[in-house]
Amino acid sequence: MSDSTQAKRTAIETFLASYKVKDVVTRIALFADDILFEDPVGSPPVVGKSAMNQYFVDTVASGWEIDLVPNKIFVNGTEAASITQVTAGVGSHPPVTSLIVQHFVFDKTGKFKSLRVFMDAAPT
Repeated sequence: MSDSTQAKRTAIETFLASYKVKDVVTRIALFADDILFEDPVGSPPVVGKSAMNQYFVDTVASGWEIDLVPNKIFVNGTEAASITQVTAGVGSHPPVTSLIVQHFVFDKTGKFKSLRVFMDAAPT
């Protein structure tokens, strides 16, 4: 595995781990200024690092408890995918566990330029 491949894998692992500990600072540092984020695919994208930061801050403030555990990470050149187990809950609702697929595109500096999240039930 090349150093570049390992660096991308580490960035994805860091991103996923940041949810459980609600570390928005570490998470946002992984994104390029012109990030495009779709969570899930089909919903209006969040565009730009400032908007991403606000999205993450709002998620934490709303009380969501989220744990993302990678089952498998694939890195090919400037793109990667993670098959991820997500457990999420908010308030008194019991957490729900499901699988998602995340597609990452890296810029030339190794930051996330695009992140698209695929799940079984996209919003209508």
